[in-house]
Amino acid sequence: MPAVAEGLAAAHLVRTFGGVRAVDDVSLSVAPGEIVALIGPNGAGKSTLFNMLGGQLRPEQGAITLDGTDITGQSPRAAWRSGIARTFQVAAVFRSFTVAENVQIALLRGRVWHPWRAARHRHRPACLAALAQVGLDAQADRAAGVLAYGDVKRLELAMALASGPHLLLMDEPTAGMAASERAAMMVLIRGLVHDRRLAVLFTEHDMDAVFTTADRVLVMDRGRLIAAGPPAAIRADPAVRAAYLG
Repeated sequence: MPAVAEGLAAAHLVRTFGGVRAVDDVSLSVAPGEIVALIGPNGAGKSTLFNMLGGQLRPEQGAITLDGTDITGQSPRAAWRSGIARTFQVAAVFRSFTVAENVQIALLRGRVWHPWRAARHRHRPACLAALAQVGLDAQADRAAGVLAYGDVKRLELAMALASGPHLLLMDEPTAGMAASERAAMMVLIRGLVHDRRLAVLFTEHDMDAVFTTADRVLVMDRGRLIAAGPPAAIRADPAVRAAYLG
């Protein structure tokens, strides 16, 4: 894998569990303004790889850099401060808080503040700007608990964007959404990548979302990368078809 001065670069990552190499010598890169899909069968090692990139797991071997800075083994909070944001397969928001308060809490993360000063009074302009990017600014003062699930996923995305990340890790961004919502979410992500020059790495089981959105596709099986390339090449790759696409 060639070194990159900007964006994400991971080289020769290894992580084992009970003698099984869940991630086995994986290298990858994601440039600013690029959206890369990571696919593969269950148990391929995708979640383990994501957790190493996001700081939830420490690599046993290998190195991770973001914009040329070594971030290998950083804690999730340190990774966030370095410019990494993440969304999860099951969206996690504070349902009893308003939409705006959820984003304001994300903006407060890692900052020193007085607990008796309500989050709703902090960073309101930045909060509304983040919500506008995902089309939720008109719902800023609604309780998050009354949102449709597709809007909950967009709120989680706004919370991730609020920190101004350089790299966005997205685990199943369309999980649980209706077909029309899935298409709209991927169009939204593509627009954000273009406008903000974000580097995005996402996992997804919806192959329509993968092949219509990603600039490149990485395929894992049994802990190793077995293919990488543009969507059309991956769709036609015999090894990928045998391992995953069928």
